[in-house]
Amino acid sequence: MNETKLFTTQIKALVAKHDLKEALRQLRLLLENSPALEEALQQEERFRDIRRQIRLGLVDEEQANLLHNQISAAILELLRELDSPESLQPSVRAQVEQAAGVVNSKNVVVGSTIEAGQNAVIGDGNTIQQTFITYAGERKIPRLLSTPPFIPPVFIGRDDELREVHDRLFGGQNLLLLVNGQGGIGKTSFAAKYWELFQDKYSHLAFVYVGGGIAEALLSTVAPALALDFPDTMPTFQRFEQLIFFVANLQKPCLLVLDNANDAGDLEKIYPLLGRCTNFHLLLTSRLAEFEETASYEIGALKAQFPLDLFKKYYPRHLEAENELFWGIFRAVGGNTLVLEILAKNLREINQAETFYPLSQLLADLQGKGLLQLSEQAKVKVHWQGFEKTEPEQIIQALYDLHPLEADELALLSNLAVLPPENIPYPTLKSLLQPENARQFSDTLTRLFRKGWIEKGESDGVMDYKTSPVVQEIVRRKNPELRRDCRGLVDALNEKLDYEAGVGHFLNATYSEASHFVRYAEAVFANLPEPDWDLQVLTERIGRFHQTTGNLEQALSFYEALMQVDKLLCASDPDNADFKNGLAVSYERLGSIQSALGNLEQALTFFEQYNQLEKELYEA
Repeated sequence: MNETKLFTTQIKALVAKHDLKEALRQLRLLLENSPALEEALQQEERFRDIRRQIRLGLVDEEQANLLHNQISAAILELLRELDSPESLQPSVRAQVEQAAGVVNSKNVVVGSTIEAGQNAVIGDGNTIQQTFITYAGERKIPRLLSTPPFIPPVFIGRDDELREVHDRLFGGQNLLLLVNGQGGIGKTSFAAKYWELFQDKYSHLAFVYVGGGIAEALLSTVAPALALDFPDTMPTFQRFEQLIFFVANLQKPCLLVLDNANDAGDLEKIYPLLGRCTNFHLLLTSRLAEFEETASYEIGALKAQFPLDLFKKYYPRHLEAENELFWGIFRAVGGNTLVLEILAKNLREINQAETFYPLSQLLADLQGKGLLQLSEQAKVKVHWQGFEKTEPEQIIQALYDLHPLEADELALLSNLAVLPPENIPYPTLKSLLQPENARQFSDTLTRLFRKGWIEKGESDGVMDYKTSPVVQEIVRRKNPELRRDCRGLVDALNEKLDYEAGVGHFLNATYSEASHFVRYAEAVFANLPEPDWDLQVLTERIGRFHQTTGNLEQALSFYEALMQVDKLLCASDPDNADFKNGLAVSYERLGSIQSALGNLEQALTFFEQYNQLEKELYEA
């Protein structure tokens, strides 16, 4: 395929996705310095004029669609001429080929080819349809190095900002672009939309939720996608250095989105290594206003009519006569995008058949009582944490109220609240939670989705579900029966990670399956308070997994946690022989790991403690 054909194919794809703005921009680049440029410029000016008329209300939706279709047809007709060399004068054809070659050459690396249509299991365990890039030496690297992000179904008013971020990244001025803004403004949604719009321009892409740390997040997500192996005793930071060395040699440009990178200390430690990835565009979502000399781009409140447009998307019953009331609400909540979404969805849930909760009452509540005391409430979906002019905890209290949830909804939501905040396929959830009635289980998930508590997506015909970290936090904090509701999940993970004594081989899962289950188990361990015996068993099996698979550093970490759990259990019931035996086992495991790591003095201490407890148990 020649250079022009590659370029026109890409423009046709943009037209098919109704992205006429980008299609016209690329067409202008392709035809620059050729006599056909004038036609492209005319169509571009026509498109801008249509957008202006839409903003001014001079054309209705049907007229706008007709005009857009006419422009699309004109673009496709011009592309057909470009694809047929015999229809172009030789001088024009040469100029077009030269322009296409200049643009395409920015993304070409000698010795690589692209192969599509294969399945691949990525770092979080999801199987997706992948495209692979084959490098010299015939090593195939998946194009997607993580699960694609959740794409917001409603996204309004940031097209120019997306284009500006794109131009800054591709302009070469900013290797690392820090996207900042207050909580609830829409940073994660902005980054996800950038991925969706511009993913075709990147060789490799990864969207990683940072959570407990950047290095750990990349090692658990990107490293498995690359099938990287590390020595058993290699520390985490050295593993991360090797990961960076590998990805720094991938075909450029690549995109890495680090979502929720709010820890300045963690970012400061990792930043020098990220700077080595000159082949990557690094896009961070963060609450940090600035970081060292890193260029930043602020995501502020929506401007002009866009907040009202967003409100009407979520609350279609809004009346134009109440626009002034809306702007009063807008000012009362400080223009916070997430709060506006919540309020609109709240109105939509309540005012189904008729208006029970008018905007005038909502505005009175906000001005008189605040977000915490709305006179009418319904459950709605949110994507991220946001706040009005109050402390973060007060905003969380305003955003979430568990009481209207049915018992089965709260129980299921509680299980999602202790699992990782990521897309989890329905079959995986069903396997972990083992519902007695699959139909009711599916119905409960649907109700939670419709009420806005969870997000839903689809990949290759399989539904997946995700709960935001903010929802998870408030559910864990407010549900007094959290442990009871999650007992079945802990039991299921204990069963899946059960192993053959003395050998470590898993009895109910393959090694590949166990590697996914242990990630869920680690999240459950971190999120459930006040350990009991079932959680003690789970902690031991997490440590045993890492010991069996050779990650001694992680095994040591979880065996140390196991020891603390056993000490708490023994303190709660000093005469319980099972608890005391569990503590003895933790000492023995710690001794074995320290011995394998070469820390013989520490190993000896743990073995002595183990022998002492075993003696006490024998004499009891």
